[in-house]
Amino acid sequence: MEPVQDPQKPLKIVFFGLGAVGSAMLICFSELAERDGVPIRFVAYVRNADEARDALFHAERLFECIDFVELEDFAPIFAHAPQHEAELTGASLLVNAALPGFNKPMLELALRIRAHTVDLASDMYDAETERTHTFGQYDHDPGLCAQGLAALINLGISPGVTNFLIGRRMHDLMATDRKDLRVERIDLFLLEDIDSDSIVFSWSPIVALEELAQRPRVLRDHRLLVLDPFSEPCEYVFPHETRAWRQYPLYQEELLSLHRSFPEVGSIAVYTGGSEVELVKALFQLNLLSKRSLPNQPELTIEAMVRAILPGMNKPRRIEEYLRNGTIRRAHFAAAAEIRVSETVRNERQTVIETVGLSYPRYPALLDSPYAGATYISYPTAVGAAILAWHALDHLRCSDDRNLRGVITGEDLARILPRPRADAIRRDLVAWDIDLFESVRDASAGTAS
Repeated sequence: MEPVQDPQKPLKIVFFGLGAVGSAMLICFSELAERDGVPIRFVAYVRNADEARDALFHAERLFECIDFVELEDFAPIFAHAPQHEAELTGASLLVNAALPGFNKPMLELALRIRAHTVDLASDMYDAETERTHTFGQYDHDPGLCAQGLAALINLGISPGVTNFLIGRRMHDLMATDRKDLRVERIDLFLLEDIDSDSIVFSWSPIVALEELAQRPRVLRDHRLLVLDPFSEPCEYVFPHETRAWRQYPLYQEELLSLHRSFPEVGSIAVYTGGSEVELVKALFQLNLLSKRSLPNQPELTIEAMVRAILPGMNKPRRIEEYLRNGTIRRAHFAAAAEIRVSETVRNERQTVIETVGLSYPRYPALLDSPYAGATYISYPTAVGAAILAWHALDHLRCSDDRNLRGVITGEDLARILPRPRADAIRRDLVAWDIDLFESVRDASAGTAS
């Protein structure tokens, strides 16, 4: 594969959407480029240019290297309409920082203009994914491979960095070539907790309602089971936390992705908990997420009414104000994956639990940075995606690695990238205030949950 870009020419990155995550990704890309001495240019397709600029209100110096393109409909861009050809010419990376529904159109555009892509999430509930248990992006895998292009999918903090950390540990375990070693299960625990005097959604409330109110899935003994919402809870203690947190099964990208990458693992589950989860659970238990119509208004469901009156995501300036005046007192995002491994040691079967994870507990530190106004979820999601994508792209720019092509997940990156590059990703995550942790304990001595 030829390097995607002449190192002497500016690297062009095109964003579709520039909200809370996209703006922080752009800042992180610019910081990485400045550190590595790479000239960089951005194109941002947005519905409202003023709002996009406002999301970068602590990074206005970057405006000179951003071309904001405002438009109501993205369809002409994805169709590579003549009026947008100049904006896309020379693009090395396309980033979907908007909706999962843009993933496929973006991939079709990428094949036309020969660019790599990044997306942050997949549509878990569309009919095709429900039927095949496979992300729709894989439909374009043959075409991407044929052109030597990479589509980095489900990147971010979770999914994304979680897949990378789990993948790195799994590939190391498999590399030992111990024939009796067996990975029995993988459990991923997530914490999204904010202590605030006001209801502050760190993510889109609509997305949170859809995700948490869906019937969760877990993989048990190689069978995908469907559970009731908020059923089968457990407890888990995260680093930097002094108490256990209630955790509930969640249907998230890691489940399908890890099952595809490691089909020999028979049991995989994702759990989540924290203040936002408890809020949605309360709405669910009060039957306020019901699809039933109101008695006197058959055209309006109870759920639709709740969605209409729930507060939306706060603008970046309001988030910064909440943090400065103490309305937001504390916030913590964490993810811990427990990998249960058994093998024969001294003529006995031994089972250990290997834990890998990340923690972002220093949210107030954003006040003195260009990221002020990001939420405690959007910031780690953005820097996680930017760091993973940057190192993948830099590896392609500097090598002829034919393995880094087609649809690529976080665990694929952990397998494909050389160990020095993977170690550099870990160092960069820590440099951007994402703590990493790992441990090994005897399963018979009890669990952290």
